Amino acid sequence: MAEPDTNLPGDGGKKGARAWRPVVAVLAAVAIAFCAWSAWQYAQGNDPLAFLSGDALQTVSEPASADGQAAATPQIAMTANTVTADDVAAACAGLSFDGSDVSVAADDVKAVLTANGVWVEQATADDAPAMVDATARRAAALAKWAAEQNVDLSDVTWISEDANGAVRLVVRYGCDGAPTSGDTSALLSAAEGYAISGDAYAQLGDAPAFAQQGGEAPTLPDDSAIAVVQKKTVDGEALTKAKTTYRVVDQNGKNVSSKSDSADGSVPGASSQQGATVTVSITVDGSSAGAGSSSATLVLPAGATVYDALASCGVSFNAKATGYGMYVSSIAGLAEKEHGGMSGWMYSVNGSVANIACSSYVLSGGESIYWWYANVEY
Repeated sequence: MAEPDTNLPGDGGKKGARAWRPVVAVLAAVAIAFCAWSAWQYAQGNDPLAFLSGDALQTVSEPASADGQAAATPQIAMTANTVTADDVAAACAGLSFDGSDVSVAADDVKAVLTANGVWVEQATADDAPAMVDATARRAAALAKWAAEQNVDLSDVTWISEDANGAVRLVVRYGCDGAPTSGDTSALLSAAEGYAISGDAYAQLGDAPAFAQQGGEAPTLPDDSAIAVVQKKTVDGEALTKAKTTYRVVDQNGKNVSSKSDSADGSVPGASSQQGATVTVSITVDGSSAGAGSSSATLVLPAGATVYDALASCGVSFNAKATGYGMYVSSIAGLAEKEHGGMSGWMYSVNGSVANIACSSYVLSGGESIYWWYANVEY
């Protein structure tokens, strides 16, 4: 009797079908999942088959709007532009006003920027009429340039000085609406604020067409006032022989504030009431050590101190912070202990020696301040 054939074709097919059932089930599940995902992608406006094309990573065209026109491409917000001090100096080298060249070499200006404003300091030997006119036009032209930079700068302050650093004119324009034409009188009347020194104003003639100062007093970047000597100096001319340079150090000699080459007449740390001023006179006397004596009249913001007056008169000095306030260690290059172990600078107000630090003595107006070099050994 023959052996049964265990390899019948019908039986083998049944076994093969049973083996493929799990595979088919998995493929069916994948197909269903893909269809569901594709339907979701279409609902989102995407092409689920984009990966099959070489353009998969390219930008997809914007869908058409309701009127059949292509929708506008969304704009990417760019980082705000920035302006540096070098940019300001370069702009000064190409300034023009009402078609006239009013440029000044980049190396001849010093620029300071804050989040809102621009300050430019320039030394000029022009006579007073030319200096006032050129400064007003340059400041207005720079304000127009600043407005075009789209960096939200609010104003431009231009400080013109003599060769020794004494302020001759300070003028400020808002960047929006700065004048683009006009004579000197019109330009100054359009300024947010300006002030002319007594010496420069006297050189303009007997009847200038504009006042010596107007508007809101311009300030430095730290919001301290730019105190300009308002009266013409006679015996106080020597006070402008040295550029104001002062350095504040702590008890360990560490520099805590430096204002080297600052605009003459700055009043560091002085508080001020808007528009309020005090007028005082100041004398610096180093004659006991052979250094001579000079005097000047100053107009300072309300709240100014004896220390502020010294910083505003145009003479160089060094000072240091102590537990009692600011201590002035040298004036005009004449330092303490150069002529004896107890020699140094002292001050009085209205003839009375003060018993507080010069930075604590607040001026009310009308005072006569006297600094002298004392206790000299011959």
